Amino acid sequence: MRHYSLLTKAMLAIVIAWLLTITTSFAQCVIPIVGGQTYIEDFDSGEMECWTVETTGAGTWAIMTGTASSVAAFQNAALGDEARLISPVFDMSGVGSATFSFGYAMMALYDNDVLTVSYRSSETDNWHELDSYSLNDWTNTYEATFDLPNISSTYQISFLGQSNGGIYIFIDNIEITAAGGCARPVNVEVSEITAFSALFEWSTTGNEERWEIELNEHQTPVETQPFLMEGLEPETEYTLRVQAVCGEGMTSEWSYPISFKTSCDVITVTDDEPYFDDFEASEEFICWQNKIEFGDGGWVIDPGYFILNNTAFFIWLNKQAKLVSAPLDITAVTNPTLTFRHKQPFGSLGADELSVWYATGPNDSWHLLAEYTSIADEWEEASFALPEASDYYTIAFMGKSNDESGVYVDDVRIGSGDYDGIDEKTIMAIASPNPVADKVTISANIAEGEIEVYDLFGRRVAVVTLHEGCTTVDLGDFAKGVYMAQISDGNSITTIKLVKE
Repeated sequence: MRHYSLLTKAMLAIVIAWLLTITTSFAQCVIPIVGGQTYIEDFDSGEMECWTVETTGAGTWAIMTGTASSVAAFQNAALGDEARLISPVFDMSGVGSATFSFGYAMMALYDNDVLTVSYRSSETDNWHELDSYSLNDWTNTYEATFDLPNISSTYQISFLGQSNGGIYIFIDNIEITAAGGCARPVNVEVSEITAFSALFEWSTTGNEERWEIELNEHQTPVETQPFLMEGLEPETEYTLRVQAVCGEGMTSEWSYPISFKTSCDVITVTDDEPYFDDFEASEEFICWQNKIEFGDGGWVIDPGYFILNNTAFFIWLNKQAKLVSAPLDITAVTNPTLTFRHKQPFGSLGADELSVWYATGPNDSWHLLAEYTSIADEWEEASFALPEASDYYTIAFMGKSNDESGVYVDDVRIGSGDYDGIDEKTIMAIASPNPVADKVTISANIAEGEIEVYDLFGRRVAVVTLHEGCTTVDLGDFAKGVYMAQISDGNSITTIKLVKE
């Protein structure tokens, strides 16, 4: 079973713009499936053609139609309701073997419903369970696949929805492929993601001649898998689908789409050019990636809703995730040091948890630097010498939720060890003109200080001195884009955004 971060049938749109059509019973259908043939039901006709529902209460299965497509949805009226969605009869008497796959998602607020998938060889046979599922994650599509046992001339499958107080169970893209057919690729995975490449792999049935990989709507034929896709762009979102080609005119349905993002290119850090990110540049992370450890909630940027100034923020209930930096080349740094601020406010019983990790290469294991498990109502600054300096160094902040008030991380700096941390609080500054074509004047409410200009990748690109509360920064030779000017007087700090036209 695999899950994917992008809904194949735009399920979010379905729930927002839905039209519910209650099913009625149809005359029983018999659908022959012969060798090499595939049966597909995506419910996009808006009807449950040849599918029937058996219910023990008010709960039922129905077609839910949205702006993009349709799904079968289990909806219940009371705790304990059950309803079974039963397939047509499949005549597979001449088939030696067959595979069965489908996609599902489940929506709840508190207690999760249960989905049980079963088969029977005849209408008088008992239902035999293949598997069951209970979760709350309707923003992702999960996929299940099975080899069907005991196939016959009167074969059926069913989906039993059982209500424990949830809201919906969604079923879509049911597929039965007889031996010799061209089955949709399943269990698609993306791994070993770098700035310029990613490794793709999926399950096979053995009769594929090749595959088509679709990456952001651009198709590439491949003859082997796993397949290393090269030539990608750094810090770019991609959507991957895979289609099997089993012979002349024989192609499968496309796999469920799966999304991923390439990392930034390696950022070189030196004594004179440290890496710095205070998360002020955007309400999205620049060159940081979420790595989900448990659950489905990751780090986000809090744009000042709870704490003044942008911060990295983790609060998802009973979840755990790492916020991973861009790869950094720190081999030229004399004394590589990580400095950051963190805050874990008091909750109803205690605090959420933060741990800090490092890795020395893309295939290295994570190594623990520090753990913070107690309350920190005020900002606390931490500083660590980074061991095992390498040319592909990454750090990670892992948040673990105990259902308290969240974890905050800010002002992350990697550079030489002679840096004195300063508080982000009282300085006020303005830049004019902004946007700017070449020279920008920065004025502040401090007489003397220093201004460091960083690009969006955290690289320091300029340093100027603030004298009598004012200075000019020449951006004429800089590339167009967004830059961050960090103004400090040795005691306090603030950051303003500069836009170069």
